Amino acid sequence: MALDHDTLKDLYRKMVTVRLLEKRVEQLVMAARIPCSGHFGLGQEAVGVGVCGPLRKEDYLFGTHRGFAEYIGKGMTPAEILTEYYGKATSLSRGRLGQHLLKPEIGVMPLPSSLGSEFGMAVGAALSSKLRGSGRVTVNLFGEGTAGQSDFGPALEMASLWRLPLIFVCNNNQYVELAHYREVVATEDIAPRAGAYGVPYEIVDGNDITLVYQATERAASRARQGGGPTFLEFKTYRRCTHYTGDPGGYQPKEEIAAWAQKDPIDRCRRLMMAQGLWTAADEQAMLEAVSAEIEAAVQFAEESPYPDVSTIYEHIYA
Repeated sequence: MALDHDTLKDLYRKMVTVRLLEKRVEQLVMAARIPCSGHFGLGQEAVGVGVCGPLRKEDYLFGTHRGFAEYIGKGMTPAEILTEYYGKATSLSRGRLGQHLLKPEIGVMPLPSSLGSEFGMAVGAALSSKLRGSGRVTVNLFGEGTAGQSDFGPALEMASLWRLPLIFVCNNNQYVELAHYREVVATEDIAPRAGAYGVPYEIVDGNDITLVYQATERAASRARQGGGPTFLEFKTYRRCTHYTGDPGGYQPKEEIAAWAQKDPIDRCRRLMMAQGLWTAADEQAMLEAVSAEIEAAVQFAEESPYPDVSTIYEHIYA
């Protein structure tokens, strides 16, 4: 079943926002205007945006450090992301978290420093939803490399045993830092591991925003109806290096070019044009509006003050 026109346009705009924002942040990082490195997700925007599309505002999201797709998808703004990266007092953490994005009022949980440590947190969030009968769904989004962390199996076990409203989302972008995942994973797919714990799974084309949205919608519906967890593996590709400053060279040029032909933004735009939903004029107007929003966010972040040293002991445990 096709997505309705307004939903498709909204998902497309968010994917474009993610791509333009990541390009702008990369420029700012390389110019030493942002005091941190960048880990971007060129070519895999459909996963984060598409997964968040069917979610409700109050649903919990445990995201990743790889770009901004799930954060923009869940409802964060470029200004909220940039003030966090700049470490400014106007950020949602008051300048304390940097790359570890958060916005609890829309369900975005703080990103932990250690990849894989959020598995237990996601189980806890989903358990709280079940005990309270809140109807909230939890999404735990991670990469294929993080699926090798020690808490992965126990999280699946507990989620299955307690039939928690939890969606495990493996964003398989083919590369575990600087190595292809087949060099460190003995199997073609990650998702079948979930079957050993009684968790149903799907393996989906992660570059098709419609398929990503629909798979997540099915999983969320199942979770809300008390059906328990689902494991979704989205096959996509990271067409950029692991981090800013990474010299690259480990991804074959032919491989990058082949995946560029399956770019999720291009595919979505072609779909909308084929359906008569989108024109060249629409594209130009949208690009201008998104670019202006990003530049306004950059200006706001750069003009915002840093936290005053007198606040250093606020918001911490005694």
